[in-house]
Amino acid sequence: MTEERLIWEDHFDTASLDSTKWNYRYGNWSADEKGRPVAAGWGNNELQYYTDSPKNLWLQESCLHIAARQELSPPQLQKRCAYTSARIDTRGRFSFCYGRVEIRARCPAGTGLWPAVWMMPEDSAYGPWAASGEIDILEVKGRLPDRVFSTIHYGGVSPDKTHQEYCFRLPEGDTVCRFHIYELIWREGVLSWKMDGQEYASASCWESFTDGISYPQPFDRPFYLLINLAIGGWFDTEASGYVEEQALPGEFVLDYIRVYQEADTPR
Repeated sequence: MTEERLIWEDHFDTASLDSTKWNYRYGNWSADEKGRPVAAGWGNNELQYYTDSPKNLWLQESCLHIAARQELSPPQLQKRCAYTSARIDTRGRFSFCYGRVEIRARCPAGTGLWPAVWMMPEDSAYGPWAASGEIDILEVKGRLPDRVFSTIHYGGVSPDKTHQEYCFRLPEGDTVCRFHIYELIWREGVLSWKMDGQEYASASCWESFTDGISYPQPFDRPFYLLINLAIGGWFDTEASGYVEEQALPGEFVLDYIRVYQEADTPR
């Protein structure tokens, strides 16, 4: 077995979120490289407004808590949202190419809740989304708490894109509302996903629609980490925009996140 080294971690055992590791993101709008608003709902028809309020994100008993709440948001571009939540990422602070990500987390249940741990390219060298790729380590449709989803997005600039999505169904009686360990193993030309040590998906073939981009591109450059709890959105199309408000506030709780690389991987 190849020796690994730990290259980054957060056990959330400080008094507040470590600003040397994480950025907060705000509002309901996705933005371009210059910070200008591009699309409401983060381009995803999401219904929440992201904040840095301690009601939406806090650290307690060495865990990160993100809570989605039903409350009127501050105004943004003359619009208010009916829900608030939180989103953080490591862009500009930590990114890596190839390695193993390990997360211990529990997710909320409830139609319309969408917790996720995912990765985006640090420099978008192959073009805007999704030409430079996206790697989703852990996504949950709150309507289906016995299932976990993992996805890669690639191909070209949206809407000229494609994806590969995988689903793992937990054993009968188990749900994502309990703590589980989620892993992404990312090597040159292959990505695989595990839950509680069991591999449930692997991707080793993808093709870009853009000239000059060839396998294993775009998954050959540094990506950064994101954690968020969305409400609504297009991920669960069968929810049809319905939000189970009696499930709010829903809490996404992470015990830790660690990143390892094989000892011979260039840093």
